[in-house]
This record gives sequence, C-alpha cells and structure tokens, in this order.
Amino acid sequence: MRAPIITLTTDFGLQDPFVAAMKGVLLSLAPDALIVDVSHEIPAHDVLAGGFVLARAFPYFPAGTIHVLVVDPGVGTSRPLLLARTQSHFFLGPDNGALCLPFEVEPPLELIRLAATHSFLPDPSPTFHGRDILAPVAARLSQGTPLSDFGEATRTIVPSPLPSPEPQADGRLLLRVILADRFGNLALNLTEKKYREISRSSKGSGFSLEIGGRTISRLSTTYGESSPGELLALFDSSGYLEVAVREGSAAAALGCGRWAVALLSC
Repeated sequence: MRAPIITLTTDFGLQDPFVAAMKGVLLSLAPDALIVDVSHEIPAHDVLAGGFVLARAFPYFPAGTIHVLVVDPGVGTSRPLLLARTQSHFFLGPDNGALCLPFEVEPPLELIRLAATHSFLPDPSPTFHGRDILAPVAARLSQGTPLSDFGEATRTIVPSPLPSPEPQADGRLLLRVILADRFGNLALNLTEKKYREISRSSKGSGFSLEIGGRTISRLSTTYGESSPGELLALFDSSGYLEVAVREGSAAAALGCGRWAVALLSC
C-alpha cells in the first residue's frame, strides 16, 4: 500500500514556524505520510483565494488524499471545524465557506463537525487550530480512524464566498476578478461551462469583454495566439475565464485587482 498523502494549503507564508509546526505534528503521528504543499502564499485571511486555489489543485491527487485548508480569520471563535469525505478525497478546514469551492468540483458525501477532543493535541491553543486540531485529526484519519470517531454529522455549512455572475438590464453579464496570480493573470467568476450555456441562448453579436477601460473583442484559446504585450481573454486550465497579457501582467496593465468589475457580452 502506498503512503497516505496529506496536502496543506494555508496563508501562513514560509517566514514563520507555522507550516513547520503543522508538519511536525503530522509526521509525529503519521510518520509514513507524504506531505505535499499546495500553497502557503494565499493572501492573509483570504478565504475565497484559499478555497479557489485548493479547488484547482485537488482533482489531480490520487483518491484517498487528505486535504487540509487553513485560512482561518475566525480562529478561536465559535466557528466549527469540518471534516468531509467526497467521492475520492477527504477535506479538513474551518467552516467559513472556503471548502465550498472544492465541494463545487466534488460534493461532500459526509460532513463531520470536529468535536472529539481526544483526537486533538492536549490543551489546544485558541489561535492555532491548524497545528493543534486539524493536523492531528488529519494524521489519525490517514492511519485509518473512521470519520465518525471525530465528531457529529452535519448538513449545514457556511456557503461559498464566490459571487455569481450578475445579469444586467442591457443583457450583459457583470463579472468580478476573484484572483490575480503571480503572472498577473486575472481569474473571473465565470466557468467555460456556464459561458457555453449563456452563449448558446444569447442573441448577442459575439464575445466582448470590457475591463479596466479596455475591450477584448475575441476569445483566445492559448496565450501564443496573441503578440507579446497584447491583452487577451481565454479559459484557463481550470476552466475559468481569464484576462492576461502575453509575456506581461494584466493586473498591472489594467490596474485591476480583486473584485474589479468586467462586463461580458456574448
């Protein structure tokens, strides 16, 4: 049997000891575990970005992988911590909406609110549930502990923070930037599947996207279809509409960041 895989997605960065402390707990309780860093560069407290990044990465891991998501501005409050089983994966994280983005890809079949204190580290800190609760639960889960041993089943969770596209009176669709990656590419809150549904029923004259005072009048398939420095729109590798600049930064060129508005005609 292969070693259990546990992934970590956090807003901790790598300057401080937080990631190492979580890994120390995991390896102490599950020494055979393979720990994979999805990202520790989620913007601080950015629940939406944490869920969005994990949602784009987890489908490529083997079945049975345990994914721990710690972007938790409500740490120490009454917000619950969740353990979920989907068709192929397990997820752990705070009940703040972040996990709903992976759940849009693979819905939960079981949801547990963590309550079994015997599975936590002794005297857990109210400010570091990632180390003292989520890491030991993940480790014990990887060693075969049943989900039912960790708490009580629930059906009610905080909804996704991802906004839906907003239809406008003039027939256009108002979109928002939900993430700017390290290349300056801007991810918008519209999937290719949803776009195809809208475009099939639309009576518009074709693709047109207004953002940052600029208009993109065609939908590209690859970055290479454009000239260096040219603004373009395409669906990224995860199926979300993206605005980019070939060999440049759309975020810098447009002066756009999180929640910037775009208007789509199709």
